[in-house]
Amino acid sequence: MQFTDYTSEKNQIQFQYPSDWQIKEKANRLDEGSQIDISNKKIAAGKLRIHFYDDLLESFGTTNLDAAFTKFYSATTTDDNKYEFKIIESPSFVGIDSQRTGSFMLMFKQKNEVDPVSGAVKYWITFVGNSGYKMEFMATPENFDTLDNIEIRDQFIESIIFLGQNNATNNSGAISSVASVAK
Repeated sequence: MQFTDYTSEKNQIQFQYPSDWQIKEKANRLDEGSQIDISNKKIAAGKLRIHFYDDLLESFGTTNLDAAFTKFYSATTTDDNKYEFKIIESPSFVGIDSQRTGSFMLMFKQKNEVDPVSGAVKYWITFVGNSGYKMEFMATPENFDTLDNIEIRDQFIESIIFLGQNNATNNSGAISSVASVAK
C-alpha cells in the first residue's frame, strides 16, 4: 500500500494517509464535520477523522488530559436510547509523536431500528500545548481489522507529527502502550 504525506498548517498536524483515499479539510469553522476527513469511496471500508481544538478550556473544559479523556470516555460509552456499546479496547495511554495520548476502541449498534447501523471506532485524544486533538478511525465491524485497515491505522498514527509542540502541555504520567481487552 502506498501512502501520501499531508501537512495542515491550520490544524498544526502532519501525517500519512493511503494514496488512493480522498482528503477533505474544512474551509472554515462553519463547515460541518471534523476539520480533516480522510476516506475511500467505500465508507464501510474505513474513515479517518481529525478534530482540532485550539482552546483546551473552551473545547474540553480543562487543560488536564486525564480529566478530559475520562470525561470523553464516559460520555461516549454511556448507554443511551439510540445506541448500545461494547468496549473492545479499554482506555489506555499511548505515545503519539512523544505526546501522551488516551485511546480506546468500541463497537456500536443502533437500538430499536429495523436495519440498525453498526460500526467500530478507535479514538485517540491528545493535548499539545494549548491545543487538543480527537482522532478516530471508523469502519464496519467486519472491515475494521482487515490487514489493510490495520496497516492504515498503524501508518497514520506512527507518521503523525504535531506542529505545535514548541509549548508542550504537562500531561503528567509516563507513556505506556499497554492495552487491555475488555470482555
